[in-house]
Amino acid sequence: MKKISQTLFFGIITFLMSCQAEAPKVEKSDKSKPSTFANFYVRFFQTQNKTEATAIFQNGMTQQQAQSLKIEKGVFFHNGNMVERDIPKIGTRYQAFYEGPFSETYKFQFQDPLKGKTDHIVGINPISDFSFEGEISKSKGATLSWNGSPLNENEALVFLIQDAKNKSRSFELKGRTSLSKINVASKLLSKLELGTAKIYLVRKQSKAEQKPNLVILAETEFYTNEKDILITP
Repeated sequence: MKKISQTLFFGIITFLMSCQAEAPKVEKSDKSKPSTFANFYVRFFQTQNKTEATAIFQNGMTQQQAQSLKIEKGVFFHNGNMVERDIPKIGTRYQAFYEGPFSETYKFQFQDPLKGKTDHIVGINPISDFSFEGEISKSKGATLSWNGSPLNENEALVFLIQDAKNKSRSFELKGRTSLSKINVASKLLSKLELGTAKIYLVRKQSKAEQKPNLVILAETEFYTNEKDILITP
């Protein structure tokens, strides 16, 4: 099955800045100094047992005014050096490719202009296996269940299907779910051809974090193994 190569990353979500009356005061950004805006992307491919990571940094008084930032001494991912690449009109990008077993957490390490050595842990919620409960019907829909935790509010499942006539279709269902299962409406399946189809899932997560003069957006994707399924009327 030909993989759909379109990037499946989420857009930026609202920053998580909750606090309680009894909690200690959160340190605020020094508005007289620029902030670093770090974007981390991690993708794991279950079939190839491979991890891909990208890091992009900007620095400025506001995100709208921020310029590309080259990190002194480079960036590390999962204890290895990331490859630095300068892209015209875009800026500096850091990438790493890692072959090996899945890890639920991956560490980025970089030298922040204000804070110095900085570590950030990115977590990925996997789907070790999945199946459909009963038939996958064009007229009645289907129910998907998986081995792994339920979807959080900042997560989604992307379905990538190639039907019996090799036509590709994709759609996205967003969390939260109370259980590790989700209903698929018939309208999402109605255009598929009857017969054997191939499917794989992508579990996406987007998480933003605000720290003093440091804003981090981490986006992850877990690509499952591909399976054969049967589309019924």
